[in-house]
Amino acid sequence: MKKAALGIIAIAALIGTPVLAADMALKALPPPSPPTWAGWYVGINGGGGREQNNWSFPVDQFFTTAAGQGFSTNPSGGLVGGHFGYNAQWGQWVVGAEFDGDWTGLSQTLVGPVTPTYPLDSYTTKLYDLETLTLRVGYAPGQWLWYGKGGIATGTVNLNVVSGAPVAGVAFSNTQRQWGPTAGAGVEYMFAPHFVIGVEYDFAALSSESISTNASCNGAATCTGLTAVPVTMNSGTFYISTVVGRVSYKF
Repeated sequence: MKKAALGIIAIAALIGTPVLAADMALKALPPPSPPTWAGWYVGINGGGGREQNNWSFPVDQFFTTAAGQGFSTNPSGGLVGGHFGYNAQWGQWVVGAEFDGDWTGLSQTLVGPVTPTYPLDSYTTKLYDLETLTLRVGYAPGQWLWYGKGGIATGTVNLNVVSGAPVAGVAFSNTQRQWGPTAGAGVEYMFAPHFVIGVEYDFAALSSESISTNASCNGAATCTGLTAVPVTMNSGTFYISTVVGRVSYKF
């Protein structure tokens, strides 16, 4: 009888030991670590943009019939570039700094926008590049990061002008780097420990510029001999809006 009882106890112990061990092992598993946004990152971005500004002639000159004439322009096109930055994280709040640099194809050509007297004069406005240095502040509930940003922007603006009839071929080109504030907002998703995708909207207001240069004949027979035609022009602020998609690698 005693042997039977001891055998039952031994069998029960053998059966219960794996179950207890499995239960203890399950309870000992640590909870998964929440994703962290802290650290350095680098990535690429691309999208499209649109710019708006006004050009004006403060005095009467070769391309006008009266002082104060001008026109508005809205260059648009694509942009592509890269970015790098650093984030620090406290709980669900993320603070960081980022540099972004893009080549842009924002361009528009207008023919005859200044005066009906010269309907064939051509004006092309281009934005060659756009760079920003910003601070970012965001809220990160898990794998998502919602953020706003603000800082400084700079870009290279070009104006190219060629006259049409009756005196065709007088041309000048002016390129200047402009500076101004920028602000934006975006959302990112960390789909793997080191990979992040997102979308971002940015707005920049680059400072106005003043042009004082000389136009000259580009070889057309109608403008032979015109080698130093004074040109004075002013622009308004360059307002630039962009939307880009982003892919980043977090170190």
